[in-house]
Amino acid sequence: MSVYLWSFMAFGATLLGASVLLVRHEWAKSNIWRILAFASGVLLGVSFIHILPEASSLDPHLSGLGVLTAFLLIFIVEGFTMIHSCSEFAEECPIHIVGWTAFGALTLHSLIDGLAIAVAFRSGTAIGEAVTVAILVHKFTDGLTMTGLLTAAHYERNKCLAIVGLLALATPLGVAVFWPFTASVSSSAMGWLFGFIAGIFFYVGASDILPRIHKVRDVYCLGSFAAGLVLGGIRW
Repeated sequence: MSVYLWSFMAFGATLLGASVLLVRHEWAKSNIWRILAFASGVLLGVSFIHILPEASSLDPHLSGLGVLTAFLLIFIVEGFTMIHSCSEFAEECPIHIVGWTAFGALTLHSLIDGLAIAVAFRSGTAIGEAVTVAILVHKFTDGLTMTGLLTAAHYERNKCLAIVGLLALATPLGVAVFWPFTASVSSSAMGWLFGFIAGIFFYVGASDILPRIHKVRDVYCLGSFAAGLVLGGIRW
């Protein structure tokens, strides 16, 4: 399957998540933590079983630096914007800020997803499919949470879909921009890139759901997380 087709599947997964939120709002809100738990498990499983070993085999030192760079980047971005709005949608919150900085951060996040798809498929079909499946699951939750943030800010349904669609297009755009350049990237640089991708998956997977699992003893949430770990860890 073409790398570009996979990228548009990620676009479709985001819109699917948005549509589920708009059509089945109460169901989505009551099950959001279980959906996020599953997605987080997939991200962490793919990171530990697929991405990190690939990164270490290419350059063990630069791959570690890539992981740290990703952690630092997202930590800084989240300090000034709402790149993730999971808790804002799933829990009561008196303040919902939707501004250009938040949209910029979400666009950057989608572009990085495109970079991840391009880098993974350049390294091989098996790891490309594993990484992209994790992104597809994550983009579905992105569609849910982004739409939840917009509806909480009183955006109309059509406007919500239009904004989410534009943000989701950044993923195919990221593939189109980065794919041609990945052919000339050195092994060491690819090691850093894989480490960077793993770091982002680690951060997103852990910050989205682990605090919630510790806070609320929901056996279904824990089960969803475990199922995601199994799916993410399967050798493709």
